[in-house]
Amino acid sequence: MTMENSLRRQVIFILLLALGTAGCGKEDAPGMETDGSTINFVLKDNFSFGVLYAGFNMVSLLDTLAAHGPYTVLAPNNDAFSLQGISYPTNAYSFQFFAPDWFRQAMRYAVIPQGLALGSLPLNTVRAYKTISGGNVYIKTLVEAGDTITMVNGFKLVSRDNAASNGFIQVLPQLLNPELYSTSASEVRSDTTTALFAAAMQRAGLTALLSGKDEYTVLAPSNTAFIQASINGLDLSSLDGILNADPAKLATLLQYHIIRGRYFEGDLYRYASAFPEGITTMNGAKLMIGGNPSQFKGITFLGAGNNGLPAGISVPSQYSPASNNANIPVGNGVIHIINQVLIP
Repeated sequence: MTMENSLRRQVIFILLLALGTAGCGKEDAPGMETDGSTINFVLKDNFSFGVLYAGFNMVSLLDTLAAHGPYTVLAPNNDAFSLQGISYPTNAYSFQFFAPDWFRQAMRYAVIPQGLALGSLPLNTVRAYKTISGGNVYIKTLVEAGDTITMVNGFKLVSRDNAASNGFIQVLPQLLNPELYSTSASEVRSDTTTALFAAAMQRAGLTALLSGKDEYTVLAPSNTAFIQASINGLDLSSLDGILNADPAKLATLLQYHIIRGRYFEGDLYRYASAFPEGITTMNGAKLMIGGNPSQFKGITFLGAGNNGLPAGISVPSQYSPASNNANIPVGNGVIHIINQVLIP
């Protein structure tokens, strides 16, 4: 071999090595970003998301949020978690008040497998986006007091369209209840705290209504609310009493707890502001909406026959602060579990 051929081969080897090295960039090493701009790094570096970061770590989602995506994270800040008894700094024991399966679904419900700039959505149109949990979130952009705002499951975003290299972070004032069931009928049957309501719906012949595709908002009295109710001609205090109740009379009562359409808390407050005379229920009667929009679980409902005593969101004493019985989304509407039976 001549010296000239040897030199030529060395040059070719060096060029091939350089080309091979150039081809081994970030595209070949997903999850190895070191620029600190992926969603997982942004959350980790921002004190306001300390609890959320710990929650994502608990359910093994950090690697997902380090991948190329894109993703949109619906990010409750530390203040949102503190409303439900979880404060920063946190550790694994901080989440013990949440049922493990529910908490895992709630964390997965906070991640949409798309990069969504919500500020560009059309006005006054509700759009459903599927999360990695399988449930949908419901997002609407509207104009309020001259400002364009975005609502996620009825909550106004604290901060919108915070960009990361692999998607967006949308900041929420509350932790979202995940959508676990396709219908309201399935949700109330599965929740042990609404067993009497589910039985009453069955007795009244209304279960099919909440099993269809039409959207309804359901104000579902808790078991305790049923037991404490005092209504002439109806015994709601036990399963036997409900099974022996007059179906027509029971249906009239229960229809007062159902509103056509999907109304989260924020939607109900806006409706009450525009229509102070009340909202029409499925039995044709009006129901008054009140309460404090800035207060956690602050909404109230006043029935015409409730002697001026409004119902609120149910907070059973045996449940931890982590329980939130408002704004439970389902595929065909939304459920609010309330602490008093509404009387037309």
